[in-house]
Amino acid sequence: MKLGYLGPEGSYSYTAAKYYAPNHMLVGMKTFKEIITAVEEGKLEEGILPIENSTEGAVTQVMDALMKTETSKIQGELILRVRHNLLSIGEAIEEINYVLSHPQALEQCREFFAVNYPHMTLIPCESSSTACQIAKEKGRQYAAIANSWAGENNGLKTLCKDIQDNVNNQTRFIIIGKESILPTGKDKTSIAFSFHDDYPGSLYSILKEFAEEKINLTRIESRPAKIELGKYIFYIDFQGHQKDTRCQGVLNRIEKNINKLKVFGSYPIGRIY
Repeated sequence: MKLGYLGPEGSYSYTAAKYYAPNHMLVGMKTFKEIITAVEEGKLEEGILPIENSTEGAVTQVMDALMKTETSKIQGELILRVRHNLLSIGEAIEEINYVLSHPQALEQCREFFAVNYPHMTLIPCESSSTACQIAKEKGRQYAAIANSWAGENNGLKTLCKDIQDNVNNQTRFIIIGKESILPTGKDKTSIAFSFHDDYPGSLYSILKEFAEEKINLTRIESRPAKIELGKYIFYIDFQGHQKDTRCQGVLNRIEKNINKLKVFGSYPIGRIY
């Protein structure tokens, strides 16, 4: 089976993909949208995408792209402990003026640089592994934020370890594909919905349905609907499978009070790596 990830080799998505499916053929891609499109078109059986980080919150590009899927479902998840290192071809951190990485990684280390190296310019690029390649090509004034494997694979030295602002830094990845996953007894369901019009207590009326059935919500986010100001799409993850009687009842009831309901999928609760 082919599993798409944000490449090239050595990115955090690559590491997560190796944990999730060590025997799959891993296909590095340049953007999250490219991964989703390949799964939708059947060019890939599965794709792995970061959906949220314990420091920076939601990966909004992925959230917005998931709303446009037609045949793909979330089939699984995993949580990856993320340890950022400062890597360069040189040996002296004093030589570094420019630091490259994926925007999420840069944000997860912003305080470290603000306090210790405020003169360094942070430059976003496609992925942390791409940052390593560029830093190698550019020379001693450039460094990358990435994991140790990506650094070693590109011939970079580790100048500073564990530079993330949050010592408990974790990223949650989802796996998308076209299979519907049967209940396991320890499942999670992801949905999104929007309202026809705002009215007092509209969101409360939805959350109340879950509370009354004692269904635990594990995540709630909102994103602009991109129609007009004040219109939002709400994303919710809850414990349970959409085929469970209680969950099915809640979904049926809330669908009557909203404009649109999208069920991304039900899947087993993931492990931490």
